[in-house]
Amino acid sequence: MKTSDNTPLIEIDRFAKPATSTMIDRYAFATHWAKDKTVLDAATGKGYGAGILLALGSKSVVGIDIDEEGIQEANDKYQSPNCKFEVADIFNLKERFKENEFQVCTSIETFEHLPPEQIDDYLQNLKYVTRETIIITTPRRKTPTWEYQGGTHLYEYDSKEFHTILRRNFGDDFTVMGINEIQLPGGQWGSDLNYVPNTCWVFFAVINVGD
Repeated sequence: MKTSDNTPLIEIDRFAKPATSTMIDRYAFATHWAKDKTVLDAATGKGYGAGILLALGSKSVVGIDIDEEGIQEANDKYQSPNCKFEVADIFNLKERFKENEFQVCTSIETFEHLPPEQIDDYLQNLKYVTRETIIITTPRRKTPTWEYQGGTHLYEYDSKEFHTILRRNFGDDFTVMGINEIQLPGGQWGSDLNYVPNTCWVFFAVINVGD
């Protein structure tokens, strides 16, 4: 496998180690909008997603996260001339990067980890640094109401709530699709991306912020 500038890269199997195949699929779907683009991967974790984006054709990728150990691991494993990682807060992107610095911003499974009262601030920071497309994924809430029971998911949204938040921040210039997990031949699990978000497992939002 090679990057868009023909630089040899490690095989995609390497990226499977820290994540399930379905998480890898989130980034693989995102490459439809991120290929040949400069990308910010916001809340990159240990960096495997940024590595996937570069491997599948993004022009360059910057991954950011507040976890210093995760960023160190990302730099150790996936750093390259066109893929770098920085410790940064998603709520301070306006201070860290230039306006419209990136063509595309991906933020995969971040939404649900943030306090609901900070969601608008988070989205406005993504919007500030992106000049074309923002891609966000987050689990769809499967119950009528949300009850926090511990763990790292502070809140999960139903379809109406998610659409309302996006419309408040971006108007109507977005599309929400649905990801469902499917069992593949041989017993492995993969993902299917479709246009039916109301019954999906995970929301996949594509937001146009360009002119």
